[in-house]
Amino acid sequence: MLSRHADASFWIGRYVERAEATARMIDVHYHFGLESPLAGEGMRWSSILAISGQEELFWQRYDKDDEANILQFFAFDLENQSSIASCIKLARENGRSIRDQISSEMWKCLNRMYLDYQDWSVENVLSGSPFTFFEKVKESSQLFQGVTNRTLMMGETRDFHDAGRFLERADQTARILDVKYHDLLPSFQPVQQTTKETLVETGTIGGPVDVHGWIAVLKSVGAFEAFRKTYHESVTPARVVEFLLLNGKFPASVRHAIGRVDGCLRRVSGNTEIGPANQAEREIGRLYSDLNFIRAEDVIASGLHEFLEDVEDRCNKIGKAIHRTYLSY
Repeated sequence: MLSRHADASFWIGRYVERAEATARMIDVHYHFGLESPLAGEGMRWSSILAISGQEELFWQRYDKDDEANILQFFAFDLENQSSIASCIKLARENGRSIRDQISSEMWKCLNRMYLDYQDWSVENVLSGSPFTFFEKVKESSQLFQGVTNRTLMMGETRDFHDAGRFLERADQTARILDVKYHDLLPSFQPVQQTTKETLVETGTIGGPVDVHGWIAVLKSVGAFEAFRKTYHESVTPARVVEFLLLNGKFPASVRHAIGRVDGCLRRVSGNTEIGPANQAEREIGRLYSDLNFIRAEDVIASGLHEFLEDVEDRCNKIGKAIHRTYLSY
């Protein structure tokens, strides 16, 4: 497979996933602010900027973080390469460059997503229901992923696409969890119980901001229903952290997503040994091993922010290692 074809497939996966993640993030936190006025306007929009990691670019282009500017920046600003508009445009351009590698149905989905998006602007989003707009973006992205799963042959094109998709998903989940955890952070105190030490939350939880905030975290990655089926008790920070970071069965958890990337890279290289065949496999294998063996209690006790920041940095390193190993020739 040509490196430029692999690169295009990898970035189609990342861009479509990023468009959906951005739509989910803004939609859920938009409604979190409406349902929980105690959270405050500033907290709502500052969190979205922090999750994106693009505060500097935003303040270069806009003078205040109000509703209209945030929606314009994240949904329609083509100078923001992580905006929904930019992601859809770039995914379509990459799809057009490898039309002979992907299925015709995939190309039709990318093209239709792009054309449909031209009918929207920040003005008509705000004049109607923002929910309708975000739902359209999510449904279009999910349709593309469903068509991909159905029509794209198993092989290197599929593996590079899935590697990009799940690497992006792991990074987005870690970012959302990190920022919202600090917005809503209760204190934790280790308590000795018989033979083992456990973590007990000593801060207040259960107020309007807390409950809606942690539910917003789960909904941001489509995890609320799965979480409720897994944990029948109340929503707490410790359980949200464990589910979104370390659950091996939920598709949007960091552990599951990193495991999928590991499998894709090993199929590409043909490596059946325990050890890595190249630097990309070495980077992904180290992170996957850490996520498999660490416990949520250990993560929180040692510093959740530091752990998640490390995960984000390592996802970035994995992306660079994949580029150097496969995509830069």
